[in-house]
Amino acid sequence: MSGEEERDWSALPSELVHLIAKKLPDLVDFIRLRAVCTTWRSSSPLSDPPHQLPWLLELSDTEYGNFNTLRERQRFYSVSSDETLTISLTNKKPELRNFVLGGVYSGYLPFSYYREQTLSFFNPLTGDSFSLPPTHGFILSPWMVWTGTDPIRSRSIIVVDRDLEVVNEMGEWAFYDPHTNKWVEHEGFFYHCCYWQGMFFSTRVQEPTQVFDAHSKELLHEIPPPEIESTENWYDEDDIARYLRKSYLVVSSGVILRVVWHLDYRDDKTIEESVFYIYRLDFERANDKSCWVQIGDIGNQILFLCEMNGFSMPATPSAGFREGCIYFIDPWNNKPYMYDIFAGTVESVPCPFEECTWFLPGLW
Repeated sequence: MSGEEERDWSALPSELVHLIAKKLPDLVDFIRLRAVCTTWRSSSPLSDPPHQLPWLLELSDTEYGNFNTLRERQRFYSVSSDETLTISLTNKKPELRNFVLGGVYSGYLPFSYYREQTLSFFNPLTGDSFSLPPTHGFILSPWMVWTGTDPIRSRSIIVVDRDLEVVNEMGEWAFYDPHTNKWVEHEGFFYHCCYWQGMFFSTRVQEPTQVFDAHSKELLHEIPPPEIESTENWYDEDDIARYLRKSYLVVSSGVILRVVWHLDYRDDKTIEESVFYIYRLDFERANDKSCWVQIGDIGNQILFLCEMNGFSMPATPSAGFREGCIYFIDPWNNKPYMYDIFAGTVESVPCPFEECTWFLPGLW
């Protein structure tokens, strides 16, 4: 306005800039804020970024004709800001053909080098990378289970080898302990998995949830499945193709949820007619009386599900995601949808990609 002095925004108190930065729901806005001036950059360090909501990572045939390959110019989509970001991976360290497809990507993209039996992790935003020591030769088709609240900084991770002969099942898992710089390996067959308080949980539809000590591999508990998975006609072996039933394990607000996805494809039903049942684990570590209790409310949390596992995050006002909802990827078309727990309805999530999965951006 004429007659008024131009405001010097760089003179904002550093405490106020830091507070604003911590409220930004999208990492793109955080990067832009840091680029304004030196004062703002120093007031919003990379070591203390705001809590971030996930992006969608594009999955598509590349020039190699392989879904397990990333493009040299990889695209991401931010639901909260409705922006598509293209990040060049040209001349970067990972070999794009070795991209590990499946699971949730937390800050880093995983790459498997079968001949060396190693895994490498690459941050597309910073160019930072790290590798884990070789395993004993079991990683054929790996996917990741992140451990704790800060798995990247701790370099603590569980790798499960997907069994190519049995759809959606895995054989063998290994826990990498950064303190000993060694892998703890275990044979078995697993389905959807999670990590919680030093324990590795694995579940399959209609079967007990198995609980292992991640360090010793000892089987600690077998928790019976929810009653809904034992009901008549829940699983028709003669007509499996007409049904979708997945049983996810998700750590949410310090508890474990078992999220059961049920869809009957008969009579031309569509993905919009999916139903989700949610159970909370009442865990009794000592007397083995743990059980699943059905709930109808997840509070201010948001659940995100992909092909093999999922995660939970607190809702942020005006950030493009609705609290008390489940955002999931359809395993047939790899498109995102939202399930409103209270209304019991499914909506398509706008996305510019033909196929995608979840990616949690990070600057660490």
